[in-house]
Parts: sequence; C-alpha cells; structure tokens
Amino acid sequence: MPHESIAGLVKDLTTQLSAIATEFGTRADQLTGGGRDVPADLPAPPQPEARELAKQLLAQRMARFDHFPAELFHEPAWDMLLALFVAHEERRTMNVKTLVASAHAPVTTSQRWIDHLHKLKLVDRVIDPVDRRRMEISLSDSGYTAVTAYLRRLGAA
Repeated sequence: MPHESIAGLVKDLTTQLSAIATEFGTRADQLTGGGRDVPADLPAPPQPEARELAKQLLAQRMARFDHFPAELFHEPAWDMLLALFVAHEERRTMNVKTLVASAHAPVTTSQRWIDHLHKLKLVDRVIDPVDRRRMEISLSDSGYTAVTAYLRRLGAA
C-alpha cells in the first residue's frame, strides 16, 4: 500500500509540473511573440549578439590602452554602463568595487559617476543585506533599455 500512495503522489506531482511547464511555455511565447502579439509596453527581448557586442566594445576600449596614453580615453560612465549591461546579461551582480575597477578611473571619480548615473536613473543601487558595507549596482530598467537600444542600433549598422 505505501508504494501505491507514493506512486499516486508522483503521478499527481508529474501532472502539476506538466501544467506549470505548459503555463511557462505559454508565457514565454507571449514574451517572444511566438505567434501572439507582444504587449507594446514590453521592450523587445535583447538579441544574443547585444551581449557579445558590448563585450567587444569593452575589449576594444581596453586595447587602446596598449597603444595610447590612458588620459586620451576617459569615459568611465560608458565603461560602467557597458560592464553593467554584460553583467545583467550574464546574470551577475556587480558591487561598487568591481564596477569601479571596470571604469579604469580613480575611485573617487568613478564613485561620482555612479552617483551621477543614479541621479539620471540609469543605474540602481541596493545595499547588500548581508554586508551593509557593500552596495550592489545594476542597470535600471531605463538604463537597460537605453543600452540595449544603442547596441541594437550599432548591430544594425
């Protein structure tokens, strides 16, 4: 009898998981336009190439330092936005220290840029609940939309 009740539980669980999978599939189709209309207020899903393009831009920017003095190329805000985009696409979080390192600028300069990007609502800041000394930085929805649109435009060129 115990085997029959376990078998029944497994069968019920399988039925429930199947229903959940079907629901997720339906929602995924709606988001990707799989034969249905995508709601107008949702941004188009990013193209896989957008992340690779952002990585290439970062690599190209770094390569310049091998040939020219660093003071010729000083755009810490753009470097941070690209790094945050790649981190978002790779489902990674970035703290202030990591983000500052990606900017290749002095810490105080980078922190001022983070503050400015936050004021412009391009990035979000969240204090780490485990270690309140750490702050995580991520692209805001509007920041993500702007970087994605820019990368798409570059990719279309």
